[in-house]
This record gives sequence, structure tokens and C-alpha cells, in this order.
Amino acid sequence: MNGVSITIVSVLYLGVLFYLAFVAEKFKNRNKSLIDNPYVYALSLAVYCTAWTFYGSVGRVKDKGLEFLSVYLGPTLVMLLAWSVLKKISRIARVNGITSIADFISARYGKYRSLGVWVTIISFLAGVPYIGLQVKAISKSFEVITGIPSGNYFYQDASFFVVLILIVFTILFGTRRIQSNETHEGMIFAIAVESVFKLVAFLLVGVFITFIINDGWADVFENHYFGKKIEESFNFDQSAGYGNWFIHIIISAFAFMFLPRQFQVAVVENQSENNLKQAIWLFPLYLFLINIFVVFIAISGTSVFAENSGVSTDSYVIALPQHFGNNLVALIAYIGGFSAATGMIIVETIAISTMITNSVILPFLLESTRFQQKFKFKLLNLATWLRRGAIVFIILMGYIYFRSVGNLFSLVSIGLIAFVAIAQFAPIFLGGIYWKGATKNGALAGLVSGFTLWFLFLIFPTLIPAKYETNSFLSFYYQIFGFLNIEGFDEISNAGFWSLSINTLVFLVVSAFSEQSSAEAKQSVLFVDIFQYSNIDGHSGFWRGKAKNENLFELLASFIGRSAARKDLDEFAQRNEINLESNVADAKLVSYIENTLSGIVGTSSANMLVSTIAKEEVVTVDEVLAFLKRSQQILDDNEELKSKTEELERISTELKIANERLLKTDEQKNEFLTTVTHEIRTPLTSIKALTEIIFDNEDLEKEQKSHFLETIINETDRLSRLVNQVLDLEKYESGRHKLYKIDIEVKDLVENVLDRLEELANEKNVKIFMTILPETKDIKGDEDKLMQMLINVVSNSIKFVEPKKGEINITLNSSKKRTVFTIEDNGIGIPKEAQSRLFEKFYQVENGNFSDARGSGLGLSIVKKIVELHKGSIHLESVVNKGTKLMISLPIK
Repeated sequence: MNGVSITIVSVLYLGVLFYLAFVAEKFKNRNKSLIDNPYVYALSLAVYCTAWTFYGSVGRVKDKGLEFLSVYLGPTLVMLLAWSVLKKISRIARVNGITSIADFISARYGKYRSLGVWVTIISFLAGVPYIGLQVKAISKSFEVITGIPSGNYFYQDASFFVVLILIVFTILFGTRRIQSNETHEGMIFAIAVESVFKLVAFLLVGVFITFIINDGWADVFENHYFGKKIEESFNFDQSAGYGNWFIHIIISAFAFMFLPRQFQVAVVENQSENNLKQAIWLFPLYLFLINIFVVFIAISGTSVFAENSGVSTDSYVIALPQHFGNNLVALIAYIGGFSAATGMIIVETIAISTMITNSVILPFLLESTRFQQKFKFKLLNLATWLRRGAIVFIILMGYIYFRSVGNLFSLVSIGLIAFVAIAQFAPIFLGGIYWKGATKNGALAGLVSGFTLWFLFLIFPTLIPAKYETNSFLSFYYQIFGFLNIEGFDEISNAGFWSLSINTLVFLVVSAFSEQSSAEAKQSVLFVDIFQYSNIDGHSGFWRGKAKNENLFELLASFIGRSAARKDLDEFAQRNEINLESNVADAKLVSYIENTLSGIVGTSSANMLVSTIAKEEVVTVDEVLAFLKRSQQILDDNEELKSKTEELERISTELKIANERLLKTDEQKNEFLTTVTHEIRTPLTSIKALTEIIFDNEDLEKEQKSHFLETIINETDRLSRLVNQVLDLEKYESGRHKLYKIDIEVKDLVENVLDRLEELANEKNVKIFMTILPETKDIKGDEDKLMQMLINVVSNSIKFVEPKKGEINITLNSSKKRTVFTIEDNGIGIPKEAQSRLFEKFYQVENGNFSDARGSGLGLSIVKKIVELHKGSIHLESVVNKGTKLMISLPIK
């Protein structure tokens, strides 16, 4: 492809990232967040997948077989098994205002600056070659897709101009503002988008090679691996490499946790600990998907390109689509690899530049009294420019490394060497958050010893010119380190095993035989027991001395502005009942200011800044522990008080509900008595009046007398039915009614009901149809009650359909566990507002045209109770003037 067009595409892609980052920042300014969700968080963790993943894994398959997976099994195991460790780390960082891994380790060991410096140095030495690796990937992929080799001078190398653009991007979105507990929302959102694109790009190449060029997974093996006899080119026999697998998994797990860029996205930029709950499966899924086609691409590439073709295995991802004439897939693959490389460079640079500024340069400058006097209240601008300078320096050093020695190593080898260096943080980091006895002397001794062995095992041999290898000193060196070689281990595993082992041993031994300072002791308690003490506001018991409120305010204002500082201090004072008018500062306020500044310039620099305006007295370990116990007791008491208050509120709410229920029950009772009295009075009045007429008029005609007597009998039957219904309903509601369940044939049940209602239906000339679907199953229930239920429903339908025009359809069908009775009529229907009350006691729908059909208002209430006793359900559908459908669902058994 044309070099100019690829350059334009690269620049446009970076322009899109600029735009997305800018949009995310605008959302942040409106107090909205595009990154505060587990999906963006998991995608940001995928910055772990660099150009090494995109290009290098394919190349590693040929030499090491499936061992390339060990680099991804480590992070997967961390997310699945050790996510609680990440949660603890996140909590510690948030509470202490920590901005980098150097800050974290330094803060744990009493804010010991030397440790922060050493962590920064190691991160820089491991990070710069790693950044150079990404630049190399950009350069080589550009060469592959364009066919244009890089020139001898930097201005002839396209990757140099990409580096310049990345410097601008990183400065804009990495140092736009420096504030307490800062997050780079624009950068994180852009990284998440990059992670999506590089995954889609790699999957596209995999699908293209496996399913379009070939006929699937099996075909790749049959026609390429076995068919072309290239199995000897691969090393899938790992029978002697289980030790390598184990060490590589351990190293990659530590790298995933402690690489500066991973610590940045996983801890510093994490908006909520709850994001971890989803990320524990989202991120492993991402790693699975991005590696699913690696082996098939490697086999296809080895089959297509001969050993002497000049095509590097690291470039198969782009070279294969090009070879088969699909330039679009090749272009997407190029942008995917470009995404993987640029994402790593941006985040790694921001992380390391923060460490250099906060843990090395500022503490060094603050040791100068003259500097303090001149810049103490102007440090924000200085810190911003120092960090920008560090960004330029780091990225340019990465480019220089690539141009000078980067071509001597493969993508994977550079990455693994960096992993072993970063793994040296593991003993002192994990020991620091789980062992209170860990000391700064032990941590420093362990870290330096591990780093020294890393250098001697992996770096020193590469620095020796071949002509000096016979030197007596070097012969002794090779003899000693040859003795330390473990059979079956490659150089990475060997270096990782010995450096981590010695690092851990020295750390434990020196810590056991050295004492902690008071600063170390209080930090050890805070870090190890973080979940116990993270709610103690300001950690005031950890500071004792003299300071003025005015000086503290001026110091904070120099970083965040006077109005913001005043608002911040007022809110803190109100929350903690502190008098800011007093000349002497409260200990809580001093600790709070230091913690706030830690989020801006790091714990070491913040501690030095506060010490310039506050004279601190030594606090003993016993005093720290006593304060923590008091604070915890207060928290426990508050928690207990809160719990009891909530319990009282719950009881009060329950009492209120119970009282409302009693009042409602009383109203229902009164309404019930009124309605029953009315319903009983009506037939009694009629009976009494007719009886008096018959008694007073002996000469009544026989026919009229018979009519009156018939009416008396009907009213007596009505009264009897009402009394029976009331008694039945009372039994149902009191729970004293028992069901006598038997096996019931639903067909016979419905036919018996229709026989009883035949006369009523004939009187109104109403047609009733019954349909029994083939899948209908019989049920088990109380036959008398179910018959009463159906009689009440069907008789209601008969009453409220027009004579001669009325039709009622009864349909029976069954599902696996239930039989449904559907009674549908073409009657007057029920208004929507009345449907919710239809099954209430004595409720009757007003309808002047059918006033003679009014009953007691208890029939459907009884229907509902019978259905509920059988653990069934009722569903009503009705449209005014069109009809009503009632579906009663009952369990089969």
C-alpha cells in the first residue's frame, strides 16, 4: 500500500482518539462519567495486551508452542482468584491519595523516599525498552504494509512522527490538570476504544485466515500443519517445560498487577471498587478471545512463507492478508496493532512520568531550603511542567532505544525481560499489605538484591562485546551463573526464579532483624488493616505537633485555588466539628491536607511540604494503636447506633402499617356489616310485607296468593344463599376451610356445572359452547368447591349477556403443569376502572340495564378464594360492550 495513505490513516486514527478523549473530558466537566462502569474498566485493563500480544504471540508459537499462553494465564488467575487483593490495593490507594506504584510502596514503608526512587528507577529501566518495543512494532508494521523500509535517519522513519503525535496526546490528556486523586477520563476512554478495535481487528484476521482462506480449524491442521509437513517447525512438545510454564505464569501475574501502566488503570483510574465484580470475568474473556486464533495464524503463516522468504513471524498478522490480496483486512490489522502499541505507550508514559516527578524530582528539590522558600506556593505549575518534560524524555528514550538496540531483540524477549524486572516489586508490595512486620530496610534490601540479580542474569550478558568473553573475570561470572542454571528452565525462568527467591528471602530476613520507625508502624497498620480503618476520617491520631490554619490554607490554595481550598476546608471542618477560626490547626486537618496533597504531588513530596509549615512530634506505635482502637470503637458504636436507629425505624414502620391495616380492617368490618345488614333487610322486608298482606287479606284470590307465596319462597332462598355465602367466605378468610382433594375429570366437572345451569340459560335463551383441546389434562382438587367456583363464574356470564343474543364459550386446555379454564362471553363487559375491584367483597358493577341481575356481590370473592386455596391464578380481560374473558389456571396435581 501507499506510504502516504497509511500515514494519513494513522494520523486520522490518532485524531479520532483525540476527539473521543476530548468528549470524555467534556462529560467529566459536566459531572458525568463515560468510564465509571465495569465494561470500560475491563477494557482499560486490556492495555496489558500490547504489540507483543498482537504481533509477538504469533511469532512465539513457532519457537515455544503453547507456552505463549502462560503470559495470559497469569492475569486470568489474578482476576479469578485474587480479585480481593486488587480490591484491597484499590481501597488503600483511594484512602491514601496514592498516584503511582512508587507512591504506594513508599507510603507503606513510612513514606521512605529511597524506596520510591528505586521503584521509579526500575520502572523506568523496564519501561523504556518496553516503549521501544511498541515503537519497533509500529515501525515494522509500517514497513510490512507499505513495503518501504525505514531510512537511516530519524526523519526518514514514519514511527518518529507517530512518536511526536503521541507526545502531544499524552501531554494534553495526561497533564491537562493535576489535582487530588486525579483521573484521566479522556485517556481511559480512548484506551477502552483502542482495546475494542484491536480485539475486533485480531478476530477479523483470525476469521479471514481460518474460515475464508481455509475451511476451518481442522483444515488448518490437516492441510498446513500435517499436510505440508511443517510440524517440525513448531515446538508443541512441552513435556520438559512445566517449570517454565509455572515461572512464566507467576511472573506474568506479578507483571499484570505491578506494571506501572496496569497499576495506573487498575488502581489509580478505578472509579469504583464495584467495577472489579464484573471485570473478574470480562477481562479473562477478552484475553481468551484475543488469543483464540494465534495458533492458526502461526501455522498458516509458516506454511505460506518459506523459511528464507524474509517475512518475520512477528509480521504474519499483516503479511498473510496482504499475501492473499485482501488489503482492507491488512489495513485493519495494521490499525489494530497500531492501537495496541500506542495505547501502551500513552498509559505507561503517564504512569512513569508521574513517578519521576512525584517520587524523584520534587522530593529532591524540596530538600533545598532556597527552593522551598521560592517555589513552595508555586509547585502546581512546576509539577505540571516537570511531568510534561518527563513525558517527552520517556517517549524519546523509548524511540532512541528502538533505533539503537531494539532491532537486536524480538518483541517477546524485550517484554519478558521487563516482566521479570517488574516482578521484583511483588515481595515487598504483597508483604507490605499483609504483614505488619515488614520494614523499609527489609524492603529496600530485598528490592535491590532482586534487581541486581535481574541485571546480572538478563542485562549484563547483552552488554559484553564478544571479544571480551574470554576475560578471566567474565569466565568466573559465566561459571558462577552457569552453576545457577536450573535444568529445563529458559533464561527468563531461571532469572525469575533466582531473583524473586533471593528478593523474598532477603526481604523476610532483614525485616525480621530490623526495627520499624513510628512512621512505618502507623503505615503498616493502615495498610494491612485497611478495611478496618478506612472510614477513619483524616487519620488524626497519626499526627501530633503544631501548625497554623492560615499556613495550611495557603499551602492547599497554592495547588487547588483559594475558592476551592476554602470550600474544601469548610466542608471538612463542618464534617469533623473543627474550629477554623482557631490559630492552632487541628490534627485531623493537618492529616487531611497532607492526604489531599498526596493525590497531587505524591506521598513523599506531600509529607515534605507539610513538614515545612508544621512541626511534627514523634508518635509512638502504642499511641497509634491506641488511637486506632478508640477510632474503631467510635465507628463500631456509631454503626451499632445506626443499626438500632434503623431497627427502630423498621419497627415504627411496621407498627404504622399494622395500625393502618387495623383501621382498614375496621372500616371493612363496618362496611361488611352495613352491606350484610342491607342485603338481609331487603329480602326480610319483602317477606314481611307479603306475609302481612296474606295475613290481613283472607279473601285474596288464589292465583295472587300463590304468586305472593312464590315470591316469599324465592326471597327466603335468596336469604339462605346470602347467609351460606357469608359463612363460606368467613371460613375461607379465616383459613379454617379444608380442601378434600380427589382426582377430577375436568370434562365431567364442566358438564355437571352446565346441567345445573341449563334452566337458567334456557330462561334467557343463552347458548353455551364447550371446547376441550386434545392436550387437556385432568386435575386434583376439591370437586364441590371447584363446581361452586365454575357455577359462580358461568352464572355471572349468563346474567350479563343479552337474552337470545348471548353466547358463552368454555375452553379447556393444559400446559405441562397447569390446566386452564377459559370462560368467554359477549356480554356488556366490565369498565377498566372496575376490573381491579371486581373480586372484592360485596362489590358490584353498576349497570342500569341489568339491575335485575344484581346478586350479593360475594360470588366472585368466593371464586378468588377457591382458586387461591388450590394455588391457582385468575386473569381477567374485558372490553365494555364487547364481552369478558376470565381465565382460571389450576395446577394439575
